[in-house]
Amino acid sequence: MTDNHISVTLPSDERWLHFVHDTVRRYGGMVGFSSKLEEMFSCSVMEACEELFRLSAEASITDSVDLHMDFKGGAVVVDISYNRNIPLNPHEAEDFEVPDQGTELDDLDASTLWLHLIKRRMDRVRFMVRGRHHVLRLVKYRREEGKEMQAWIMSITPKLRKRLILHLNDPDTEFPTGVLQDKGQGALKLGVSEMFIVRNMDGVTSFHDLYMAHADKVGLMSPAQLVMLYEKLERLDMLASPDDAAQNSKVKRLVRRIINPNFTIPNADRVVSAVHTATRPLFSFAGLILLLGIGLSGVYPWWGKWDHFREIITGLEAALISRPMYLIPIYFMTLGQVAFHEFGHGAVCKHYGGKVPRMGIMFYLAMFIFYCDTTAAWTFPDKRQRILVSMGGPLVSFALLGAGLWGAAYYADTGSGWKYVFVAFSLFTFFGLVMNFNPFIKMDAYYMLVDYTGISNLRTKSFKFLEHKIFDRLGFDSEAKGASPPHTKRERRIFWWYGILGSFVTVFFLVTPLVRIKYLLTAESVSQGRLFVALLIGALLLARLARAAFGKFRAMRYREYKIQ
Repeated sequence: MTDNHISVTLPSDERWLHFVHDTVRRYGGMVGFSSKLEEMFSCSVMEACEELFRLSAEASITDSVDLHMDFKGGAVVVDISYNRNIPLNPHEAEDFEVPDQGTELDDLDASTLWLHLIKRRMDRVRFMVRGRHHVLRLVKYRREEGKEMQAWIMSITPKLRKRLILHLNDPDTEFPTGVLQDKGQGALKLGVSEMFIVRNMDGVTSFHDLYMAHADKVGLMSPAQLVMLYEKLERLDMLASPDDAAQNSKVKRLVRRIINPNFTIPNADRVVSAVHTATRPLFSFAGLILLLGIGLSGVYPWWGKWDHFREIITGLEAALISRPMYLIPIYFMTLGQVAFHEFGHGAVCKHYGGKVPRMGIMFYLAMFIFYCDTTAAWTFPDKRQRILVSMGGPLVSFALLGAGLWGAAYYADTGSGWKYVFVAFSLFTFFGLVMNFNPFIKMDAYYMLVDYTGISNLRTKSFKFLEHKIFDRLGFDSEAKGASPPHTKRERRIFWWYGILGSFVTVFFLVTPLVRIKYLLTAESVSQGRLFVALLIGALLLARLARAAFGKFRAMRYREYKIQ
């Protein structure tokens, strides 16, 4: 493969602008740009550097600027890397792409005028953060001579990554809708036009040809729809990269396994099918009543032996300190509960005809975490079925909580150490259910609410909506923070209620039980509850860190998938 990458380090001085112009123009000619494209491209890079040098002088920053050029995917990509203290990005966002929509230049502030002038000549303009440096990325796609003003999207020859799954909602129709699923990574809802385009991406046919074929067979569509589709596929990493060598892919996979090890169950869909077959009697109204009954039955032993449970809870710290071996059965019982929880999600998904392509276990921060890929549920046309997929796991956990309380009651008035094991297991399961049934954090209840309302990314959208409203009420210019998109009256009402209730409900469900247990332990435990509270807070922090890490490495195999 030809290496087209060139890096140049420039002094922060306007005297070098003509050098930038000449270098970039020559580079464009070497990769096959027409003279008109060369001029558009080189002038844009020079003007960006001119603005950067001017701001550097105003800020008294003399650091050099790195210019990286590469030709890949039919486009020249220029990354201008600069000192993060230089206020080049007028939008003050770490990751921001200048949109394609037309902007009236007369309405722009002087600080952003240069950027939109460049955008009119370039195809893509984006600000990014790379370590200690900020980066301005300028992209120009190659066109045939005479087609320099053609929309940039038209010249691209897209191709999907391997191992993606395409679910058709109505396969018998000529032009179906559906969902494009990346196993364990994400899912993308596709309308009729998007599905037609995606099904014909072969890495050879350009978007222009796909556009013409769509106009001939389906009807007219806007080039802006192609841009939106391409950017969503790019954001979800569903596009094949022509520059990735097979060896590099192997190295990346090896590094990913070292950083984020996980063990996938072979033939996961077949295993979940077997579980579904074995538990089929539970997929009925009587089965639902049975699971709820087992869970609710735990109230009886808890209430009847509260004095014993109270004594066990207050003595739990001392027992764990004197007998640390108790932690082993507690750990494995909790791990088993999580595994059954995930099988609950998978079995319900299978019950309604969905596939479970991946299921397994991850090791992170000295603990194992199960995952189950149920993104196929997004293909279910009935939102009730999608809600039940999310409900399957908590129902199983609730039944196991009831069983755990009966086990704790059995050993409560004995001298056996199993009373501490079962009480600790029940406490951890209870707190897990509290978290799962809190719709204001991204766990099971949240996704049930998303399915019920039909509003994807509900949490992000609602808090973004409230943020703009608060800024407006305080007299700040909401445009400076990025104006919120228009919403329907129903969506605005939901955003208000969700955002306001979110803080109060979170405090009630999370803080109140902790305060109660802390009071109980402070009064009667050996260390006044400090050890138990520290362990609990540490566990919550580790769980939070685990979720963040899984998202960063694209390793979360649960239903927190980005549905666009």
